Amino acid sequence: MFMLPELIIVLTAFVVLLLDLFFAEEQKKILPVLALIGVLIAMGNVIFWMPEQGVVFGGRFVFDSLGAWFKLIFLAASGATILLSWDRLVGKVSDAGSRLEHPGEFYSILLFTLSGMMFLISARDLVTLYVSLELATIPLFVLVAWKRENAFSGEAGLKYVILGILSSAVLIYGLGILYALGGSMVLEEIGKNLSPSPAFWLATALIVAGIGFKLALVPFHMWAADVYQGAPTPITAHLSVASKSAGLALMFLLFFRVLGPAVSEWNGFLAILATITMTLGNGVAIVQQNIKRFMAFSSISQAGYLIMGFIGPFPEGMPAMIFYLLAYLFTNLLVFAVIVFYANETGAEAISDYRGLSRTNPLMALAMMIGLFSLAGIPPLSGFVGKFFLFSVASKAGLHWLVAVAAVNSTVSLYYYLRIVRQMYIEPAEENAVRLPVSPVLASTVGLTLLGTVLVGILPGFYENIAQSVAAAEWWSIGR
Repeated sequence: MFMLPELIIVLTAFVVLLLDLFFAEEQKKILPVLALIGVLIAMGNVIFWMPEQGVVFGGRFVFDSLGAWFKLIFLAASGATILLSWDRLVGKVSDAGSRLEHPGEFYSILLFTLSGMMFLISARDLVTLYVSLELATIPLFVLVAWKRENAFSGEAGLKYVILGILSSAVLIYGLGILYALGGSMVLEEIGKNLSPSPAFWLATALIVAGIGFKLALVPFHMWAADVYQGAPTPITAHLSVASKSAGLALMFLLFFRVLGPAVSEWNGFLAILATITMTLGNGVAIVQQNIKRFMAFSSISQAGYLIMGFIGPFPEGMPAMIFYLLAYLFTNLLVFAVIVFYANETGAEAISDYRGLSRTNPLMALAMMIGLFSLAGIPPLSGFVGKFFLFSVASKAGLHWLVAVAAVNSTVSLYYYLRIVRQMYIEPAEENAVRLPVSPVLASTVGLTLLGTVLVGILPGFYENIAQSVAAAEWWSIGR
């Protein structure tokens, strides 16, 4: 059954929510275990069905190997979020860290937003697409504002709701115009019936604006820093990976399944958008003092690299983006795992608070350094290999100046990532600094993400497998 992974996630969400009503406070420690088991079973089902292709509900839901890669990324990011929040419920969080309240609602809402992301990549008509998008987005409004006693969290939730509603309104307006022009709800039919016209370009502009919010592209990035800072740190990690992946999946569906014939005409615009996004993200990250705001602007710059895969009518773009997403998944979650560890134990979020970490927790400092170097694109880590494939797409499109700009931005990013490395390895630790305990769950999370960050970059076969999946899905012929 091709919809079984999604049904498993939805069923797990309801089971977690129902058991929360009957469990005593001590028994609720089993809830993240149940949520994680559901995620792992769904992941196993996706891998089992991955070589197959199937259609459900008359073509409104399609399972293919390309969508399976996105689903694996969504599932892995959500599973990691569960692990990152584990200590706040089960472990011994210091007085500086805040405990997770209402765990049943927290994990069920997280699973519901995961199910929306999984439905999104399989959607093949406008109604299913938009409903899936809202299912993936609306629960995030609640998760961002989860810390009700924290003013920053309330402010972040309010800003995210207002701007999220605005972006959804802009997006659905663009989709409405596409429906009027294409005369159908089916994405492929719309793509076949479209022709360039003023209304077509208006719809495309509205869609780019709506997706730009989901991906935090400049100038639609204004929510990112405040939301990243105010949200619970595990949710910040989820936003930086899973939410961005969902935005990329939405952009893929609309650009390649609907707007396909005109994508090549937008090469210049997309190149400028990528340039502005990566440049502003890197430039503003340099002056940040809060680690979560710092990661927000780092995430913005990474979005600029990601959309380079949409440039040019070349089938290498999609596997390059998925490969970079896979590398970004491990790398970013590795950095956030260390941030969660430090915040749980000290409550500190300033970059200067990480000084001397290599003396008190050398392994965690090493993991953080490797993650930051991968984000900067240092070989042979996965971030470097991912950027190589994306830069190759832009080069093949003849945009060599964009490759040069992206390379300069990668160099600039190394400077501000080294700010954190400097604090950990060069600045002296506090006189009363002691070794901070690392829970087994968090240590395992750091180990797994560290392993992925290194292996994806040095082991051959990942990119080839992704490219074969893309070719098997026959996505490139759609709309052409």
